[in-house]
Amino acid sequence: MRILIITAAVLCMTAGCIERTMSIKTDPPGAAVFVDGDARGQTPVEVPFQAYGTREIFLQMTDRATRRELVTLRAPWYGWFPVDFVTDVLWPFTIRDTKTFTFAMEPLAQQDMKELGVRGNAFSEKAKQALADERKKRGMRAQAVANE
Repeated sequence: MRILIITAAVLCMTAGCIERTMSIKTDPPGAAVFVDGDARGQTPVEVPFQAYGTREIFLQMTDRATRRELVTLRAPWYGWFPVDFVTDVLWPFTIRDTKTFTFAMEPLAQQDMKELGVRGNAFSEKAKQALADERKKRGMRAQAVANE
């Protein structure tokens, strides 16, 4: 009985765990990484996680198109119930589970920049017209707006 208690105590003290990480890489490297809305650094980056499931990865980089990806982290066989009890609590070693994701960061197209400029100018004109209409409605004198 004494040996059983000592063995159980030693197993509890030496119980391993599963270290879960996501390795996020981009081509080219250096993109800002946000996982589920939290800033996690720049690529390449290792992000620890506790539970499997779906995560939102948001990538931002100067002169590159922004990316938003939903990735699914699937549990390996040793993460399934009831095996996970053995690997999380009783297994005396550490198990490392790394999920690797690589994303290509596409350059911004000049056409997109031109379209953005056109949309910005249209918005500006619409805002100026709305302001002038509101001033007219309230009986205020229209003020000259300096053109750039």
